[in-house]
Amino acid sequence: MSIAERIAAAETELVSMKDSLLESMKALEAAPDEESLLVQVEELSAKVEKHSSSVAALKKAEAVLASRAKPVEAPAVIPQMKKDASGDGSLLWKMATAKLIAHATKRTEAEVIEKAYGHDDRVAAASDFVQKSVVNPAMTTVNGWAAELVRTDYQGFLNTLRTVSVAAELASRSSLLSFGGFNSITVPMRNPLGATLTEPAWVGEAGNIPLTQFSFGSMTLSRYKLAAITTMSREIVDRSTPQIEGLIRDALSEAYAQVLDAALLSNAAAVPGVRPAGLLNGVTAATGTAGGGEAAVIADLKTAIGAMTAARLGARPVLIIPAANRLSVGLMMNPLGQRAFADEIASGRLLGMEVISSQNVPANTAILIDAAVFATAFDTPTFDVSDVATVTESNANGTAPTMAATSAQAAIGVVGTAGQVPVNSGIAVVGSTGAAQVGQQTRSLWQTYSVGIRMIAPTSWGLMRAGAVHSTTAITW
Repeated sequence: MSIAERIAAAETELVSMKDSLLESMKALEAAPDEESLLVQVEELSAKVEKHSSSVAALKKAEAVLASRAKPVEAPAVIPQMKKDASGDGSLLWKMATAKLIAHATKRTEAEVIEKAYGHDDRVAAASDFVQKSVVNPAMTTVNGWAAELVRTDYQGFLNTLRTVSVAAELASRSSLLSFGGFNSITVPMRNPLGATLTEPAWVGEAGNIPLTQFSFGSMTLSRYKLAAITTMSREIVDRSTPQIEGLIRDALSEAYAQVLDAALLSNAAAVPGVRPAGLLNGVTAATGTAGGGEAAVIADLKTAIGAMTAARLGARPVLIIPAANRLSVGLMMNPLGQRAFADEIASGRLLGMEVISSQNVPANTAILIDAAVFATAFDTPTFDVSDVATVTESNANGTAPTMAATSAQAAIGVVGTAGQVPVNSGIAVVGSTGAAQVGQQTRSLWQTYSVGIRMIAPTSWGLMRAGAVHSTTAITW
């Protein structure tokens, strides 16, 4: 029994003894000449006094033990993590850089981190978490430790992309989820209500209250991945530390943002095991109002909002437009010679709606989406390094030789599009034949004294309701 439990039990017993003493004293007052009662009262008084001393001694001992107890020191990373709670996105790239340099220089990651990032306790803690989580998954549930640190920094990484990526910016306004290592996520949702509602109803006195029944469903987000490999000579790695971190960050994050937006803003259908559907899949685009100016902006947005309202949507409308059109709207003049939308657009809004702009949006296209029914799922990217692998030097554009399709698959109609590689597809390192592979090359990283780093980024999204996207092309803003 702990000292606190002993104190509680002693106090309970003391209260019981005091109650007994009080009852005996009342009985003594009623019969003052009863000698036996007088003896009983004296005995109870002595017991109460002795027990009170025992309780006081226990409380004093508890206070002494508490003063001597040393608080458990939190890991050194926790103050740093709280200081950088928002995450700046640098942790992921520092971890990747440490892995690359360690592999290239034949040192341990811990040695590289100590030398290059000894001032940043987050890197060592996150690296330790990633390595140990394989054999000790329970670490992912430890609050305030590196699991949250890695997730926080990945959110910081997405935040750094928000200025250039529509997907990252839209994700911050939607239901942002994490796969947590699973292959899919089931997102519960309420199916749309009917156009005519009779329930709940106005009910008179003693009237029967009608039953209101809602319909619920779910949407499954499958775990897809964006992946890339970049190679560089060992001389670059050896001579540009720590500048190599910036090279990796710029190369992979820029490519990630462009491919992510291209897929998100496309009209491509979902491909099982490869990618989710683009936002514009199944959406019939409206044509922008001719003439330009303030009137065209208002007319196009009224049409878009009207279509979304008809679908009983629009709780959180977000407007996605090209960066050039955003600038044009900011400079637009009204008939009085005043900037019509300058103040609003400067604050990231237009006619009360939030605005996302990017050079990745198709020219002269305005996309309105209800972010309240849009869900995204991202997991922390993983990085692997090799200097002995053999790689096929071909990207996934639409021009052969391309990883997007092979001649054998083209013959049966399975052809990938730019930036998309079908299941079990791509150009093999050896044994490639056919026109689609003409001109492709393979290269040994070991033979050419090079290093390759691979990034795998689990990524997905989905719309929970039909009619949540409206597109307008050929806008004249």
